[in-house]
Amino acid sequence: MENKTIKSSLLSVILFIIILSLVYSVQNMISPNLEIISYYFGFEGRTAELGVLTSTFTIITGFSVILFGYLADKITRKWIVLLGTLIYSIFSIFIIFVSPNIRGYYLFFFLTSMNGVGFGAIIPSIFSLIGDLVSKDDRSKGFSFFSIASLLGMAFGLIIATIAGPIDWRLSYLIVGILGLVNTCIILFFREPSRIGKDNLFLLDKQAVDYTYRIKKSDLKEIFKKKSNVWLIINFVDTIPTGIILFLIFYYMSDYHNVPEDITLVFLGTILLSTLIGTIIFGFIGDNLFKKGKKKARVLLALIGNVVPIPFVFIALIIPFEAPDNVSVGELFAIPGALIMVILMMVAMFTNGAVNGSWYATVVDLNLPEHRGTTLATANFFDIIGRSLGPLIGAFVRDLYGSVYGMMMSIIAFIALPFFWIPILKNVIPEMEATEKVFIERISQLKET
Repeated sequence: MENKTIKSSLLSVILFIIILSLVYSVQNMISPNLEIISYYFGFEGRTAELGVLTSTFTIITGFSVILFGYLADKITRKWIVLLGTLIYSIFSIFIIFVSPNIRGYYLFFFLTSMNGVGFGAIIPSIFSLIGDLVSKDDRSKGFSFFSIASLLGMAFGLIIATIAGPIDWRLSYLIVGILGLVNTCIILFFREPSRIGKDNLFLLDKQAVDYTYRIKKSDLKEIFKKKSNVWLIINFVDTIPTGIILFLIFYYMSDYHNVPEDITLVFLGTILLSTLIGTIIFGFIGDNLFKKGKKKARVLLALIGNVVPIPFVFIALIIPFEAPDNVSVGELFAIPGALIMVILMMVAMFTNGAVNGSWYATVVDLNLPEHRGTTLATANFFDIIGRSLGPLIGAFVRDLYGSVYGMMMSIIAFIALPFFWIPILKNVIPEMEATEKVFIERISQLKET
C-alpha cells in the first residue's frame, strides 16, 4: 500500500512540474523578442512600454496569489489549479489575435494581465499540495522540483519564443495555451491528498484522514508573529536581480558583446543548467544535514547561496569582449572573455541554487498545513513586487544609460540579500519547534479517533 502511495505521489509531482513549467514559460516569452515586439507595436525599439507591461503582469499576479493562497487553505486545491490552468491557457491562445498597432498593445496588455491571474491561482495551490505529498526529511529535495519546474519553464519559454520570434512571436503563446488545455483534462483525474501530510498518513496507517483545520482570519496574526515568517515573506529583494538580468540579457549581450539572440539563448541555457544542478545537489545536502539533526542547515545553505554569487556576477557583467558578426557558439566560447564570463556566471548560479529548495522547505517547516498556502502567497506577493521592479528599473536605466548600467542594477539588489537571512537563522529553530509541538498534539488527537 505504501508503494502505491509513493507511486501516486510521484505521478502527482510530475504533473505539477509540467503545469508549473508551462505557466512559468509564459513569463519568459517577451525577453528574447524584446526588440521585435517593440517594433511590432510601433515603439521603435523602446523597452519602457514593455517593462511597464511586464511589471503590471507581475503586480496582478501578486494580488491573485494572495487571494488564491488564502482560498487554497480553505477549499479543495485541485479545482483552484484547474481554474488557473484554464485561465492562462485560454488567454495565451487569444494572444494570436493581437494586431500590430497601439490597440494591439492594449489587448496584449490585457491578455498578459489575465495570464497573471491564472499564474497566481496555480502557484500557492501546488505549493500546498507538494507540502502534503513529500515527507519532512525530504522537503529540500521535494521543493527543489518546484524550483526546477520554474527553471524548465523559463528555458522552455525562452527557447520557444526565440524559435518563433522570426516567424511570428505570438506563436509561442498559442503553443503553450494549447498544451495548457491538455493539462486541464489530466487534472480532473488527480486525487487531492490529505492535508495531514505523507509522514503522518503512514504513521496513522490510514488511506485518508480528514484534517478538519482550515485557516481563519484570526490565524493571520499567528502567522506574522513568527519572526522567521516575516523575514521570509518580505524578502522581495531576491527577485530583483533575476528580474533585471532575464529581462535585459538579450539586449545586453547584443549591445555590449555583439552576440545575437540565438547564441545568447545557448549562453543562457548553460547558466540555467548550472542553476538546476545546484538546486538538486544542495537539495540533497540540505535534507541529509536536516536528517542528522542540523535544523539550521537549510537556512545556512540559503544564506551561502545568496552571498557567494555576488562577486562572481559583478565581475562577469563587466568583462569586456566583443564577438565578431554572425558568431557561432564555438567561436563565442573560444573568446577568453566570453569563456570567463560563462564560467563565473555558472559558478554563481550553481551556488545560488542552494536557496531554492531551502526557502520552500523552511516555509513548510515553520507553518501548519492550513497556513502554508497563505504564507507562500504573501511571500510570493512580495517576490512579485521585486519581479515587477526588476524589469521596470532595468528598462528605464537601460533606455537612459545603456544595457551595461541596466544590468549592473542587479548587483545593488544582490548586496542586500544576506541581511534578510540573518534574522531567520536566529529565530528559525524555536519557531519550527513550536509549530511541530502544535502539530504533534493534533496527530495524537487523530490517533484516538
